[in-house]
Amino acid sequence: MLRDLTIQNYRCFKDFHIDDLARVNLIVGQNNSGKTTFLEAIYLLVNEGNIPFLFEVLNSRGEITFERSRQRNGEVVSRRYYYHILHIFYGHQLNNFDRAIDISSTKEHLLSLKIQPNRILQQLTLPGFEDLVPTGELVAELVISYGQYTPIRIPIRTDRTGDWRYLELGNTSQLVVPTRSSNQNYFLTTTNRNFQQLSLLWDRITLTPKEQSVVEALQILEPDVERINFTSRQTSNSGILLKLRGQPHPVPLGSMGEGMRRILSIAMAAVSSENGFLLVDEIDTGLYYQTQTDMWRLIFETAQRLNVQVFATTHSWDCIAAFQEALEQSEDSSVGKLFRLSRRGEDIRAVEYTPDQLSVAVRQSIEVR
Repeated sequence: MLRDLTIQNYRCFKDFHIDDLARVNLIVGQNNSGKTTFLEAIYLLVNEGNIPFLFEVLNSRGEITFERSRQRNGEVVSRRYYYHILHIFYGHQLNNFDRAIDISSTKEHLLSLKIQPNRILQQLTLPGFEDLVPTGELVAELVISYGQYTPIRIPIRTDRTGDWRYLELGNTSQLVVPTRSSNQNYFLTTTNRNFQQLSLLWDRITLTPKEQSVVEALQILEPDVERINFTSRQTSNSGILLKLRGQPHPVPLGSMGEGMRRILSIAMAAVSSENGFLLVDEIDTGLYYQTQTDMWRLIFETAQRLNVQVFATTHSWDCIAAFQEALEQSEDSSVGKLFRLSRRGEDIRAVEYTPDQLSVAVRQSIEVR
């Protein structure tokens, strides 16, 4: 479990530190205060700087372009992907090659990730990239160092103008770097997971005790849910079926609103993150405020039972009030904490609210967002 986190030169964080993290952490703050970036930094760190997770972060931001490479009989045979890495560096600048991204945790578990751009004066041949970077185009490399592991080197190049402001990362689909950790970590954005992603999660849950936890989560919104199942293929009604008490036929999840799909995604990811990390951006998306206290109770219980550390963000006062209520009802009030990211110019700092302080703030309607 992370007890502290330091982020340097990653997106909006020039030099940021947060301490005394809890089992479940709710992150609040104004727009552009760094909440989503904070989750991304944790995601990259706990996944050991693995390249596919960096690509996932870039893709979720839309920092990617596609280029049709070849055509045969009028059809696209292959496609090249270009990931724009410029924007992951503080100030959107890579003019200083000595400025590296550093993300680390030093308490309880020693974790350290460094992403360093290096200038290259000659063409390099890197395994897996022989056909991806034509001779003469390679002008730099991205070096990803994690702990004592051998650094991963990725070639990068400029756009056709050679302007460093438009650094792009070439197609690396041929490079597969398996994660070095057996832990499962999940990052849920505001976009719900699709049928294929959920069905892969369900394969690990079905016919285990975790299945009942998912059903109990769905019962927060619909008390008559008895069972859940996935069809062999996606249908126009989502391919996810629910058995409701008193109903002779299964009901498609897609007919029951976005809140049901959101709580399903959260519950499935939570029980699948055993001994790992669950990150949820705008956790209250699609959820009616009166159900959010039950959601937080479920998250507290699951996090403690399965050794999951949770980081979630919100803009909603209702979500904060529900978090405080569930925390107050918990046997161990130290299970959760609220942190506000406060930004002043280039400086971003974390303001911690203890359970007692949060309780006073909620009762007296003191703004903490």
